Amino acid sequence: MKNGASSYLSMLVTAAGTSGSRLLGLVRDQLIAGFFGTGSFAAAFIIAFQIPNLFRRLLGEGALTSALMPVMTQERKNGGNARAFSFFNLVVCRVAPWMLLITVSFCIVAVAIALAPEAWLRAGAEFVGADGDITRHRLAAWLTALCMPYMPMICIAAVFTAGLNMLGKFTVTALSAIWLNLAMIFSLGVLGYWFGETPTERVVWLCSGALLGGALQLGVPAIALWREGWRFRPNRERTEAWADLKAMFLPAVVGAGINQINIFFTRFLAFALEEQALSVYYYANRIVEIPVGIFTVTVTTVVFPLLAKHAADGNSRELGATFAHGMRLIYAINVPATVGIIVLSFPLVTLFFEHGNFTAADTAATVPVLCVFALAVPFYAVSGLVGRALNSLKDTKTQTKMAGVAFGLNCVLAPSLGWFFGAVGLAAANLVSAAVQCVALYVILRRRERAFCVEPVCGAFFKTLVASALMGAFTLVVWWGVFEKIFEGGNLFGTNAGIFAALVVVVPAAVGVYFVFLKLFRYPECDEILGLVLKKFRK
Repeated sequence: MKNGASSYLSMLVTAAGTSGSRLLGLVRDQLIAGFFGTGSFAAAFIIAFQIPNLFRRLLGEGALTSALMPVMTQERKNGGNARAFSFFNLVVCRVAPWMLLITVSFCIVAVAIALAPEAWLRAGAEFVGADGDITRHRLAAWLTALCMPYMPMICIAAVFTAGLNMLGKFTVTALSAIWLNLAMIFSLGVLGYWFGETPTERVVWLCSGALLGGALQLGVPAIALWREGWRFRPNRERTEAWADLKAMFLPAVVGAGINQINIFFTRFLAFALEEQALSVYYYANRIVEIPVGIFTVTVTTVVFPLLAKHAADGNSRELGATFAHGMRLIYAINVPATVGIIVLSFPLVTLFFEHGNFTAADTAATVPVLCVFALAVPFYAVSGLVGRALNSLKDTKTQTKMAGVAFGLNCVLAPSLGWFFGAVGLAAANLVSAAVQCVALYVILRRRERAFCVEPVCGAFFKTLVASALMGAFTLVVWWGVFEKIFEGGNLFGTNAGIFAALVVVVPAAVGVYFVFLKLFRYPECDEILGLVLKKFRK
């Protein structure tokens, strides 16, 4: 593929930053689990921070960024960086006031709920089917008011990172979430530990860390874009590009809104279901987000500008080749990640979260939820790339329709499955809706543009599926031999130390075996990935 080496280098840079942010996110969640377990403070913070995150993904990293990238790319093509930066300033001037208005409105509503009489709160909880724990709901309202100022900072920051991606500067974008995680880790793990004597004080420190992280996420990309020549100049002049952005943004915001409301809907059900359900659901989801975040986000972040460029140039051959290349990379990582997470689910949850206030019973409740979530990893990964491909064609309506279908399906399945099976049922509803949405989007994309049919990718999927199944069988055998026999089931060094030592042996061996099978199956990207890695080591 054209520019393959440079795209791989960009992916490595992005993967390094994304990997760091995901791993730091895991450390952050380990601290939350250690301090608060699966109790009411953990659930209240998770639901409170989910609200500004909903708007971040809806208005920032979701609809706005997806609609902005093709338009900015076209503006840069027509008039260079100066024209692209002028349009960029127009977007900032029009977006920022709305973000501030939404934030103030939600803070007022959250405080009003927190101060409402107990009878009103209890009636509201009973109306939505909650368990009636008013203390947890009141705490969640206060924390929402504390966390909401994060929303305008991160939404505007998403506009800055879109500008950097347009320029091919992926490093700052990949490092963005690192600042948030570092700030939250420091606030809870250091300030909260030393200066927070009660769970209430410590959860307030955690919220303060989120606000500090938002400020860093906004400031660092702004400085990076400044160094690339951007200067902020108030601009409210409507242009043809602005009309194009509005035409793409409105359908995209509906589509992204449906997706994010779908996520929030499920988490709210978990929050209302019982004290433990949301925390278990969240911790399990965080583990599966590691492969999705590290590699899927990396691929889509780097491939999307190429797709937008080829679509703008009308280069169908490169458009199809770039998409197929991204699909094969996604298959090669996410399919074995699914198998690996399922096979090693119990030791992973034990190692990552079972400390402090997170008990063995919490581990037992989290493992089945994790296994169900893992099955959804490939569907989310493929949907992400297919969505970017549709965005490169300036088609956001298709995603809106399919998001509506997924949301409707989840609204039917989640309450019923959640009622009977708890967090596992909620995860199963999520899996079914994600699978339906993924398949529908992929079929529609191929019908929408024949360029995406030029290079077949089904064979690549089956190769990764077979190689992953063989890797999973190998992993089970080696895990039994290393952990159970050599380390005596954790009795030799202690459970966590034994699990960590066994994973250090088992995971690299499993990855090596997987790539051997890919090599035997002549997987197209296998030699390129290994060759680039070896080249970097030789340097």
